[in-house]
Amino acid sequence: MFNEILLKEISKRLTDIIVKSMKNTKIKSYTKEKDIQDSLNQHLIFVDNWSSEVNFSDLKQSKSTQKVFVQLDLYFQPLRVRISESENIEKFELTRIFDYSKKHIALLGQVGSGKTTSLKFFCQSLLYNEGFFSSNPCYPIVIKLNDFNSLSKENEYNKSIIFNELIKVLGIKFDFQNLDEKTIDNFKEIVLIGFLNENSILLLLDGFDEITFKNRRDIVLYEFEKLINNVESSRIVLTSRTSDFKYSFPNLKLYEICPLTDKQIMLFASRWLENEEHANDFINKIKNSPFYDTTIRPLTIAHLCALYERNKNIPEKPKTVYKKIVMLLLEEWNQQRNVHRISKYAKFENDRKFEFLCSLAYNLTLSNNTNTFHKTDLQQVYSKIYQDFDLVREEMITVVEEIESHNGLIIQSGFQKFEFAHKSIQEYLSAEYIVKLPTIPNNRQAVLKLPNEFAIAISISSKPSEYFIEFVQQRIVQMGIGSQFIKPFINRLLLEKVDFNKQMHVAVSALELYSIYIKTVKEENKQMTLFYFDELINEFENFIEQIFKRNDKKDFFDNYVVTDILPSAESQSICVLELKQYGRKGLPKTLYCRKTFITK
Repeated sequence: MFNEILLKEISKRLTDIIVKSMKNTKIKSYTKEKDIQDSLNQHLIFVDNWSSEVNFSDLKQSKSTQKVFVQLDLYFQPLRVRISESENIEKFELTRIFDYSKKHIALLGQVGSGKTTSLKFFCQSLLYNEGFFSSNPCYPIVIKLNDFNSLSKENEYNKSIIFNELIKVLGIKFDFQNLDEKTIDNFKEIVLIGFLNENSILLLLDGFDEITFKNRRDIVLYEFEKLINNVESSRIVLTSRTSDFKYSFPNLKLYEICPLTDKQIMLFASRWLENEEHANDFINKIKNSPFYDTTIRPLTIAHLCALYERNKNIPEKPKTVYKKIVMLLLEEWNQQRNVHRISKYAKFENDRKFEFLCSLAYNLTLSNNTNTFHKTDLQQVYSKIYQDFDLVREEMITVVEEIESHNGLIIQSGFQKFEFAHKSIQEYLSAEYIVKLPTIPNNRQAVLKLPNEFAIAISISSKPSEYFIEFVQQRIVQMGIGSQFIKPFINRLLLEKVDFNKQMHVAVSALELYSIYIKTVKEENKQMTLFYFDELINEFENFIEQIFKRNDKKDFFDNYVVTDILPSAESQSICVLELKQYGRKGLPKTLYCRKTFITK
């Protein structure tokens, strides 16, 4: 499989470098060319096995990297350098990564953006697709940096990580007895830098952000800087989550992986599901869901594809997907890869981070009504809530950076600009905050800003019917909330597929909501009395139909009678219902409904 002639050439060159470097020193080497060749061959077997498949717990079986990999795009600079959202950062295709610069590379990306999978694709391309890259790296060497988190390696890697691992990969055996550490380190540097300059190696350092201990990060940074400043013939690529790598070194170019485009999302589904019909069905389903925005990350869409592959469907309830994505980013993805990220704050573990994010999402939505916000917005909200989580007032940026690093639910998207990674997840987090409050918020301006969030809150409530009834009666009716709120509210309730139980007041509240909508649309648009316009015909009919799947219309008409038919601009009339003289107490006296509600 591997080019034996080339391995022999590499082994001979390295042996010559070792012999030359040992002159006039007390260092001895017991390394033979065959040892180097065998060790490199063994490492390439590891690289091949590691890079050939993509796997995670939700998959029925692992996927071939070459079959599922989708060409990603890279930003020429990390997004965090943007001064404004309108600033356009140019992009290029990942496979041209070695064409635009002769410098070494830090490949950055958000959680689940495809950093490691990109390295796997590089390895498979180098091993099996000769001439894939227009430049000339010939063989990959992979060092997984999270392998050095084990406490058992504390002494072994207290001074060197990359250099020591390269010595092992190359199968070099030295006798350093009676020599000081400085002499040993200098010798290792000379040999390894010489080896990389005598060959065309692609040295891949995966997962800088996954190094748990600061002292080991410092060692890796020191060795990385040594290598990129002295190696010319080989190329070095280090991957990291964007928030964890804010360093600038000579001879290093930073690129950031772009979110997936609609075209890439379609291609991703097609390759993962290996069936065009299933892929089209999957795409149609997620496009008609409220969480389509989460598919811009390969990690998220891969898990959604895995769920679809098992059931030939996506989860029926969006709330299931919200929870799945949040838990995946908060802890499951780290657990699956055996990465332990230590919080700087003793009481700020994942469950507290979740509560903090819920509070932050709710308050930022109220103040900004968008998923993007400036540093000052963040500071204002943080100053209101930090004490609830035993955090430090002056450490807002540190807290946000930890959240970005550990789970990527908030990201820095420009200079002093931040955003929730997905609008739908921000809405879900806000809804989680709302539903856990002792009472439904009673500030009219706050309610008006949160139609989607209240719809989700109803869906995730332990008693959605009771929550819906109270919200309609105590907030929409009493506060006089009109159509501009009701339109998105109804649409989102339909998307959330709320389970309403059999209860007369649920049915009445649904029609009361429609009645308020019809009347306020007329008032807001200053329509003539003769005409009623209904922009939400299909939405309300679907919603009312959902409600009355479990509620008998007979029970309803035992209490109401049609007293008038109003003309509308649509094809069907609107009926006026009046409460019967002996109707149940506490029900509204007048309701509106479409004629189809009576005739169906």
